[in-house]
Amino acid sequence: MLNRIIQPHSIIITVLIFLFIWFLNLIRLNMHYIDPFNNGLKNYEITDIVYAYLSDSSRQQPLRTQDLLLVDIGRPDRGRIALLIDRLREAGAAAIGVDVLFESSTVSPADSFLQAVIRRTPNLVLACEVDQVNAKGTRFEQWKGVDTAFANYSTLGYVNFPANQTRVIRHFSPQEQVGQDTLPAFTTALLQIYAPEKAAKLLERNKPVERIHYTGPQYAFPRQEQDRLLDSMSLEEVRSVVHGKIVLLGYLPAPYEGDLLKDRHYTPLNQSYTNRAIPDMYGLAIHANVLNMALEEQFIRELPNWLNVILLAIFGYLNVLLIHWVYDDFNEVFHGITRALQLVEFILLFFLIALLFHYFRIKLDFGVGILALLLAYDLIMIYESLIRRRLPWLDRIPEAIPLRPTPAAIEEEE
Repeated sequence: MLNRIIQPHSIIITVLIFLFIWFLNLIRLNMHYIDPFNNGLKNYEITDIVYAYLSDSSRQQPLRTQDLLLVDIGRPDRGRIALLIDRLREAGAAAIGVDVLFESSTVSPADSFLQAVIRRTPNLVLACEVDQVNAKGTRFEQWKGVDTAFANYSTLGYVNFPANQTRVIRHFSPQEQVGQDTLPAFTTALLQIYAPEKAAKLLERNKPVERIHYTGPQYAFPRQEQDRLLDSMSLEEVRSVVHGKIVLLGYLPAPYEGDLLKDRHYTPLNQSYTNRAIPDMYGLAIHANVLNMALEEQFIRELPNWLNVILLAIFGYLNVLLIHWVYDDFNEVFHGITRALQLVEFILLFFLIALLFHYFRIKLDFGVGILALLLAYDLIMIYESLIRRRLPWLDRIPEAIPLRPTPAAIEEEE
């Protein structure tokens, strides 16, 4: 069979399959048959099951991180936030990130005090948002969300996550071009203060977006309440829990408290991946996961695009070759055998993708390959029963091209 592995008709069918997939992606048809791939696969990835059920990140157990502390500030009060920042600075926090947008300023005592505290806290990062993508999609035109009365005296980092149609936060961008300047993400700015070498490694990867490796659910990270740090603990007690750490301030209420939809997002850890009714993680915890990933250098490995294309082409062709052989030699039971092969391959692919991600953090993007596998049956039927009959010149193409000369061909040459 090896000497017949190059089959022109199977190559044609494979090309037709990938052209058809490209066409579907181009026009975005909303048909029932392709709906699981046109819409469903946008919301669902096999790796979501790894996160939701198999990985350590799915377990509500405290993470043993010495680098991070999350502080729930409740309903933002600028005077209280200023007091907390000042106390954290005095207690020796290595970096302080405030995931709150100070969109305006007044001449109130609270705002004046907050500005004064920001000016004397050099290791502080304030949250902002990037906005207005230019016509070419190469940069943002501006940042917003923090008044210049505060922004002028602090490092800024944007808290936006890359936009997507699924609303599932799987990626973050380490930095963005904003106008003529480069603005770091909120987490990147904190890394540049806390561990410049880790920030350099992150940026040296030179990836416009990084896939987030989630190491813990939102309540697994060490956390404190703003009121406790300000009202119930002495400065020495505060120092014992924040000294030398990255401290993130933001909205992170205790379970079953607070507004369920305020700064809350869908993530792959959501165990209701087939019907994501309630967002499962606050933004502050997502930033903590990004920071933990960068500090531990647990980046997700993705195949280069060229290698992924080659693997998809080989996978698609071998499936067409196999199913085409079944069509030629077992025509009467072609349907049953083909569907059984597709089911077995899908199960094997499922476990291969899940295991590679679980043990090696290798992300295989094989959605197109699975779609090609499912389309192979129908395209072979269409090609053999319709296209080939309507185009007689296709019959002049040989069924196979041997990889090596056959004995008969050698005798003819002699």
